[in-house]
Amino acid sequence: MSGRTVIVGAGQAGARTASALRRLDEAAEIVLLGEEQELPYERPPLSKEILNGGPPSKATIFAHTWYEEHRIAMRAGVHVTGFDWRAKQIALASGESLAYDNLVLATGVRPRPLMVSGATLDGVLTLRTIGDSTNLSARLTPGAKVVVIGGGFLGLEIAATAIARQCAVTVIESGSTLLPRILGGFLGQYLADLHRAHQADIRTGVSVAALEGHTSVEAVRLGDGTLLAADVVVVAIGAVANDELARAAGAECADGVLVDAHARTSLPSVYAVGDVTRQRTHSLGESVRLESWENAELQAQVAASTIAGVAPAAAAAPWFWTDQYDRNIQMLGGRRADDIVVMRGDIAASSWCAFFVADSTILGAVLMNAGRERRHVKRLIDTKQRIDCEELGDLARPLSSLAHN
Repeated sequence: MSGRTVIVGAGQAGARTASALRRLDEAAEIVLLGEEQELPYERPPLSKEILNGGPPSKATIFAHTWYEEHRIAMRAGVHVTGFDWRAKQIALASGESLAYDNLVLATGVRPRPLMVSGATLDGVLTLRTIGDSTNLSARLTPGAKVVVIGGGFLGLEIAATAIARQCAVTVIESGSTLLPRILGGFLGQYLADLHRAHQADIRTGVSVAALEGHTSVEAVRLGDGTLLAADVVVVAIGAVANDELARAAGAECADGVLVDAHARTSLPSVYAVGDVTRQRTHSLGESVRLESWENAELQAQVAASTIAGVAPAAAAAPWFWTDQYDRNIQMLGGRRADDIVVMRGDIAASSWCAFFVADSTILGAVLMNAGRERRHVKRLIDTKQRIDCEELGDLARPLSSLAHN
């Protein structure tokens, strides 16, 4: 390969692409462009350790010296205004033009805005960057009334952290259950009960009509007229793909940059990785956008392998995790309408597994405080082994004995 690869977006996916590319090609010129002033960092700690008062450095992927040692030109605070795929030129806001041989778009996502009156009041926050996390953390003081709008993973992690910091927390979800789009809502009631047990006020099937206050937010008005006092409101209602650069250049997009299994976009020598991508085909179905730590890691390796002319590793079942209170929840794969649920353990216990099975094959799983089983479950899913449901649910039968090599 060699030549110059420019990576636009210095988040986890961008930094990991640079790292993987350097391992595969010692001679390549690699340029990493980021809009933020910080070095590339991972986002999971933003709603956990950093939000709980930990140092921002907890999220940093590589130290500044690492980029120098690996001959990667890390340029922070750079805004890209467009690119010309025919001329292979990138335009920067500074007026500079940057040539490339291969271009990787790792532009990520931004929080979906809440479109109601009062959404711009002070104290109405989102969580996407280190600055967002430290700002919100400073407001999570004991007794603060925190309203989280959105009952997805991010909203619930924020709620759990705020509860741990002795805030009074209300979670508002417009769907009929928490996590309505994750595994068919399987975890919704379980997590609602978990949060209520920690004194969170969980309200599902309700809408937000307005945010009220003078200069700072003071209350949330619900669709039924209910008024909830609020010192802080956190909007966590999903994300919008930052695919504008790709769209303007003519790449195919659909709420994300469309890529194939090799991270290639519809434009020659232009690739995309991470949260901004929508994969044309996936084991979970057609046209999937995966916003996860693992996808950023793996897709970065795929893009680097494709650019370097090396066969990428075989696709694997997607993996997500979340930490809430004393629960570590891991999810692998997916499910479909005609699957059956096989429980391994008691759902009332602190540790159990749930499997989604169709045609004697495991499509997906939830591991509750059972991360030790992830390797075996992943093998069962990836190899599509046929399973006896009674054996799968039998705690006396080790999962390792079912996962054949």
